Amino acid sequence: MTFPWFMVAVCTAMVAMAFGAVGTVAVFLEPIAAEFGWPRADVAAAYSVATVATGLGGIAMGHFADRMPVRRVALLGALVPGVAFLFLSGLQSTPALYALHAVMGLVGIGAVMAPLNSLASQWLARNPGLAIGIVSAGGAAGQGLVPFFARYLIVTEGWRQAYLVLGLCFIALMVPLALLLRDAPRTTTPRPAVKGAPSAASLLAVLSLAALLCCVCMATPLVHVVTLGSDRGLGGREAAGLLAVMMVAGMVGRIGFGRLADRAGSLRTYIVASAGQTALAFLFPYAASGAQLYVLSALFGLVFSGAMTSFLSCAREYAPAGRTGLSIGVVMFFGWAGMALGAWQGGLFYDICGDYFVSFANASVAGVANLLVLALLLLHTGKGVRTLFPAFQRP
Repeated sequence: MTFPWFMVAVCTAMVAMAFGAVGTVAVFLEPIAAEFGWPRADVAAAYSVATVATGLGGIAMGHFADRMPVRRVALLGALVPGVAFLFLSGLQSTPALYALHAVMGLVGIGAVMAPLNSLASQWLARNPGLAIGIVSAGGAAGQGLVPFFARYLIVTEGWRQAYLVLGLCFIALMVPLALLLRDAPRTTTPRPAVKGAPSAASLLAVLSLAALLCCVCMATPLVHVVTLGSDRGLGGREAAGLLAVMMVAGMVGRIGFGRLADRAGSLRTYIVASAGQTALAFLFPYAASGAQLYVLSALFGLVFSGAMTSFLSCAREYAPAGRTGLSIGVVMFFGWAGMALGAWQGGLFYDICGDYFVSFANASVAGVANLLVLALLLLHTGKGVRTLFPAFQRP
């Protein structure tokens, strides 16, 4: 294994653990609520706190990662989640629950997500889309594996001991990984200035809006597909399997679309993945059987993950020189915001209408709006239909 690939592997492992740390709220929700008598909504709010904090932390930590050795930033991300888990083992109040998840996201997970996606793309400079796809696939794996391990600890040891063991494991594994990180060689050749070309700031602003709308569309099936499956008569395991299939397909999609972004261009790939995501999101409530839901979940997993990988690749491409970490952090923040909005509106309109037809239709409307913004981005970059579809070019 060459050293650049080794760095990508280290980044992937750390992002997997960081992404998994956010997901542990799901498995700790029931035992914590039961012990203290807290409403489940109060405990689940810790997830919202962690995601918003992670988005904000990604901007700040991406900024610092552009200006100092990335190992220093990553060490913070390696220590803070583990220490937060140790303190959570002694949890007694909801303010402490929220504060610890806020710190975990802001200066812990935020110090891993954007900086290490940026670092991996710099080490694999000839295939940055593939690098981001691999790291993102690691995040998807961690999203399943870490909560699974946490659930096992809760069942066998109790939730307080589970937090304690998780904290020790995170520190023992992530700190050595962070110490292995090295900055990628800096390119000294500046990007050529093109007269009349849009500024990086304007490109990133349009891309951020697209990412927000994209993730509204993305989050609705991700958060509500299990409940939709239950409404269609699937048993608990079968309904949960819909999300598992989506996540497995997502790992494949992240790598595949990352590779496609390197060959066909990040923006082209983003448009293709977003179009697929928009169409599939609309179809979910019309599925008449469990088999159809499983097929839709697998296909959606491929394209939603492709959209995620592609907009991160676009952020890297549009970033000013020396500002890759900050640029990815900003776009990821808007993506996190879109995820929160999409999940919320899905539940809201289900409560209002008594079914998921409007919720998933709203998701597709956001997807169409995303495609319109991406069309604007095509025009903004001086590209058009002929660039997107080379077959339209005249000889």
